[in-house]
Amino acid sequence: MDDVLAALRSAPVPLDRVPDEVPVAPGLYAWWGRFGALPGISGPRHVTADLQLLYVGIAPNGAASKATLRSRVVGDHIRGTTGSSTLRRSLAALLSEQQGWRSRWTTRPVLVNADELRLSAWMGEKLALTWAEHPEPWTVEAAVIAELEPPLNQADNRDHPLHPLVQEARKRWRDAARAAGT
Repeated sequence: MDDVLAALRSAPVPLDRVPDEVPVAPGLYAWWGRFGALPGISGPRHVTADLQLLYVGIAPNGAASKATLRSRVVGDHIRGTTGSSTLRRSLAALLSEQQGWRSRWTTRPVLVNADELRLSAWMGEKLALTWAEHPEPWTVEAAVIAELEPPLNQADNRDHPLHPLVQEARKRWRDAARAAGT
Protein backbone atom coordinates (compact mmCIF):
# COMPACT_ATOMS: atom_id res chain seq x y z
CA MET A 1 0.00 0.00 0.00
CA ASP A 2 2.99 2.32 0.44
CA ASP A 3 3.33 2.74 -3.34
CA VAL A 4 -0.36 3.72 -3.58
CA LEU A 5 0.03 6.32 -0.83
CA ALA A 6 3.20 7.69 -2.41
CA ALA A 7 1.49 8.06 -5.81
CA LEU A 8 -1.54 9.77 -4.26
CA ARG A 9 0.83 12.18 -2.49
CA SER A 10 2.82 12.91 -5.67
CA ALA A 11 2.71 16.21 -7.57
CA PRO A 12 -0.94 17.01 -8.41
CA VAL A 13 -1.89 17.41 -12.07
CA PRO A 14 -4.03 20.41 -13.13
CA LEU A 15 -7.43 19.35 -14.44
CA ASP A 16 -6.81 20.61 -17.96
CA ARG A 17 -4.04 17.97 -18.32
CA VAL A 18 -5.87 15.10 -16.58
CA PRO A 19 -7.88 13.78 -19.58
CA ASP A 20 -4.64 13.15 -21.50
CA GLU A 21 -2.61 11.83 -18.58
CA VAL A 22 -4.87 9.71 -16.37
CA PRO A 23 -4.52 6.05 -17.41
CA VAL A 24 -7.15 3.65 -18.67
CA ALA A 25 -6.49 1.35 -15.72
CA PRO A 26 -7.99 0.48 -12.33
CA GLY A 27 -6.83 2.43 -9.31
CA LEU A 28 -7.40 5.18 -6.78
CA TYR A 29 -7.42 8.94 -7.21
CA ALA A 30 -7.08 11.91 -4.87
CA TRP A 31 -8.63 15.35 -5.38
CA TRP A 32 -6.57 18.27 -4.07
CA GLY A 33 -7.94 21.80 -3.69
CA ARG A 34 -6.80 25.30 -2.94
CA PHE A 35 -6.96 26.37 0.69
CA GLY A 36 -10.15 28.31 1.41
CA ALA A 37 -11.91 27.08 -1.73
CA LEU A 38 -14.59 25.26 0.28
CA PRO A 39 -16.18 27.10 3.19
CA GLY A 40 -15.52 25.33 6.50
CA ILE A 41 -13.48 22.54 4.94
CA SER A 42 -9.82 21.87 5.57
CA GLY A 43 -7.89 18.78 4.64
CA PRO A 44 -4.35 17.47 5.00
CA ARG A 45 -1.76 19.70 3.36
CA HIS A 46 0.07 18.38 0.30
CA VAL A 47 3.80 17.94 0.95
CA THR A 48 5.01 20.05 -2.01
CA ALA A 49 2.03 21.92 -3.47
CA ASP A 50 -0.01 24.67 -1.81
CA LEU A 51 -3.07 22.40 -1.82
CA GLN A 52 -5.10 20.34 0.62
CA LEU A 53 -6.56 16.87 0.20
CA LEU A 54 -10.33 16.86 -0.27
CA TYR A 55 -11.49 13.46 -1.54
CA VAL A 56 -10.26 9.97 -2.43
CA GLY A 57 -12.07 7.74 -4.91
CA ILE A 58 -11.65 4.43 -6.71
CA ALA A 59 -12.33 2.92 -10.10
CA PRO A 60 -13.70 0.35 -10.39
CA ASN A 61 -15.65 -0.14 -7.17
CA GLY A 62 -15.71 -3.94 -7.51
CA ALA A 63 -14.71 -6.87 -9.67
CA ALA A 64 -17.86 -6.69 -11.82
CA SER A 65 -17.36 -3.05 -12.84
CA LYS A 66 -15.55 -2.06 -16.03
CA ALA A 67 -14.76 1.49 -14.82
CA THR A 68 -11.21 2.79 -15.13
CA LEU A 69 -9.43 5.77 -13.64
CA ARG A 70 -10.00 7.68 -16.89
CA SER A 71 -13.68 6.80 -17.26
CA ARG A 72 -14.45 7.64 -13.65
CA VAL A 73 -12.35 10.79 -13.28
CA VAL A 74 -12.94 12.28 -16.73
CA GLY A 75 -16.37 10.87 -17.57
CA ASP A 76 -18.07 11.15 -14.17
CA HIS A 77 -16.19 13.81 -12.23
CA ILE A 78 -14.72 16.29 -14.72
CA ARG A 79 -17.23 16.04 -17.59
CA GLY A 80 -20.06 14.41 -15.67
CA THR A 81 -22.89 15.72 -13.54
CA THR A 82 -23.83 15.75 -9.90
CA GLY A 83 -26.05 12.78 -10.72
CA SER A 84 -23.03 10.59 -11.54
CA SER A 85 -20.44 11.83 -9.06
CA THR A 86 -20.37 11.73 -5.27
CA LEU A 87 -17.55 14.28 -5.34
CA ARG A 88 -19.62 16.70 -7.44
CA ARG A 89 -22.61 16.23 -5.11
CA SER A 90 -20.49 17.11 -2.07
CA LEU A 91 -19.00 20.13 -3.84
CA ALA A 92 -22.47 21.29 -4.92
CA ALA A 93 -23.80 20.84 -1.39
CA LEU A 94 -20.98 22.90 0.08
CA LEU A 95 -20.94 25.63 -2.59
CA SER A 96 -24.52 26.08 -3.84
CA GLU A 97 -25.61 28.66 -1.29
CA GLN A 98 -22.40 30.68 -1.65
CA GLN A 99 -22.38 30.49 -5.46
CA GLY A 100 -26.13 30.88 -5.97
CA TRP A 101 -26.36 27.61 -7.85
CA ARG A 102 -29.80 26.11 -8.44
CA SER A 103 -30.76 22.49 -8.01
CA ARG A 104 -33.59 20.20 -9.01
CA TRP A 105 -34.71 16.71 -8.08
CA THR A 106 -34.48 13.64 -10.33
CA THR A 107 -33.86 10.39 -8.47
CA ARG A 108 -31.41 12.46 -6.43
CA PRO A 109 -30.41 16.11 -6.18
CA VAL A 110 -28.66 17.55 -9.22
CA LEU A 111 -27.63 21.01 -10.31
CA VAL A 112 -29.47 22.62 -13.20
CA ASN A 113 -27.48 22.31 -16.44
CA ALA A 114 -26.02 25.83 -16.42
CA ASP A 115 -24.82 25.36 -12.85
CA GLU A 116 -23.28 21.97 -13.68
CA LEU A 117 -21.12 23.93 -16.13
CA ARG A 118 -20.29 26.48 -13.43
CA LEU A 119 -19.27 23.68 -11.05
CA SER A 120 -17.02 22.19 -13.75
CA ALA A 121 -15.39 25.59 -14.27
CA TRP A 122 -14.95 25.99 -10.51
CA MET A 123 -13.30 22.55 -10.35
CA GLY A 124 -10.95 23.47 -13.20
CA GLU A 125 -9.84 26.60 -11.35
CA LYS A 126 -9.57 25.18 -7.83
CA LEU A 127 -8.75 21.46 -8.02
CA ALA A 128 -5.94 19.14 -9.12
CA LEU A 129 -5.59 15.36 -9.15
CA THR A 130 -3.22 12.54 -8.32
CA TRP A 131 -3.77 8.84 -8.94
CA ALA A 132 -2.32 5.42 -8.31
CA GLU A 133 -2.89 2.32 -10.39
CA HIS A 134 -4.02 -0.72 -8.41
CA PRO A 135 -5.61 -3.92 -9.79
CA GLU A 136 -8.27 -4.13 -7.03
CA PRO A 137 -8.66 -0.64 -5.52
CA TRP A 138 -11.74 -1.61 -3.49
CA THR A 139 -9.48 -3.86 -1.37
CA VAL A 140 -7.39 -0.91 -0.12
CA GLU A 141 -9.87 1.99 -0.29
CA ALA A 142 -10.83 1.99 3.42
CA ALA A 143 -7.19 1.79 4.53
CA VAL A 144 -6.19 4.63 2.19
CA ILE A 145 -9.04 6.82 3.45
CA ALA A 146 -8.07 6.04 7.06
CA GLU A 147 -4.44 6.96 6.35
CA LEU A 148 -5.02 10.11 4.26
CA GLU A 149 -8.12 11.47 6.07
CA PRO A 150 -9.88 13.28 3.19
CA PRO A 151 -12.66 15.47 4.60
CA LEU A 152 -15.26 14.98 1.82
CA ASN A 153 -15.41 11.20 1.88
CA GLN A 154 -18.53 9.97 3.62
CA ALA A 155 -18.11 6.18 3.29
CA ASP A 156 -15.37 4.65 5.45
CA ASN A 157 -14.82 8.05 7.08
CA ARG A 158 -17.45 8.49 9.83
CA ASP A 159 -14.81 9.35 12.44
CA HIS A 160 -13.49 12.33 10.47
CA PRO A 161 -14.22 15.55 12.41
CA LEU A 162 -15.80 17.17 9.31
CA HIS A 163 -18.05 14.20 8.48
CA PRO A 164 -21.10 15.78 10.23
CA LEU A 165 -20.58 19.13 8.46
CA VAL A 166 -20.44 17.50 5.01
CA GLN A 167 -23.36 15.21 5.85
CA GLU A 168 -25.49 18.17 6.97
CA ALA A 169 -24.58 20.22 3.87
CA ARG A 170 -25.60 17.30 1.66
CA LYS A 171 -28.90 16.97 3.56
CA ARG A 172 -29.68 20.71 3.15
CA TRP A 173 -28.87 20.51 -0.55
CA ARG A 174 -31.03 17.39 -0.96
CA ASP A 175 -33.93 19.09 0.82
CA ALA A 176 -33.56 22.23 -1.33
CA ALA A 177 -33.55 20.15 -4.52
CA ARG A 178 -36.68 18.28 -3.43
CA ALA A 179 -38.40 21.59 -2.67
CA ALA A 180 -37.42 22.94 -6.12
CA GLY A 181 -38.90 19.88 -7.84
CA THR A 182 -38.01 18.58 -11.29
